[in-house]
Amino acid sequence: MPEKLVLDLPVAYSAVDRDQVITLRGVFACFQEAAIAHANELNAGTHAMAARGEAWVLKRMAAAIERYPAYGEALRIETWSSAVRGAKGYREFLVFGGAGEPVFRGSSVWVYVSLKTRSIVRVPAEVAEGFPSHPGDILCPDLEDLELPPPEPDSADVVQVSLRYSDVDAMQHVNNTSYFDLLQTALARLGRPSRPRHVRVRFGRGISSDVTAVEVRLARSPAGEPAAFSVALGNEIFARGDIG
Repeated sequence: MPEKLVLDLPVAYSAVDRDQVITLRGVFACFQEAAIAHANELNAGTHAMAARGEAWVLKRMAAAIERYPAYGEALRIETWSSAVRGAKGYREFLVFGGAGEPVFRGSSVWVYVSLKTRSIVRVPAEVAEGFPSHPGDILCPDLEDLELPPPEPDSADVVQVSLRYSDVDAMQHVNNTSYFDLLQTALARLGRPSRPRHVRVRFGRGISSDVTAVEVRLARSPAGEPAAFSVALGNEIFARGDIG
């Protein structure tokens, strides 16, 4: 089995914004599609979820975005597993634009969960052994150790954003790509640059399907400096990270 999966996808019209360039959610959807396709090839993705009663859940993600491609541009997505250890899987992404140049890349940490108990479990040996490992070319090698504190309440702007039927996935919680739609919506409403070049996020407990709206909290940081953010409801923080 090849170490890397290569997926060719054009930027779909459904993935672009009012300026016909890919949305922040669209960037992370590219990562998700490639990760699922690779896991399915290795019989450890959505096709195996029902049979095993187990699944991968994204816990951390970092992305560096050189530019946001426009509608119709051909993208080539490469993804590979950098390691599987214990209950965790580590995955990298590299996406090329129509001219063959890198447009964005990402690092991610996933945990393996039992759908019956909703608890983290060790990756079965047959699954771990089936993932070919390519340990090099890691964008964010310290991703797992980053604290990524949420913004302080007295120095953050708060935007309430409604959740939609389409935000909930087969795991019965808000899909990880929707968080970036929430974030970009808040940036636009606050009049801030809505296409960040760097995003790092740490996911907490999933947003359940009965939640109707959440708060996106954004630190008031000087222009050009990273800004902390969180997606929360009351004292519950569903995700936290920073953008730049």
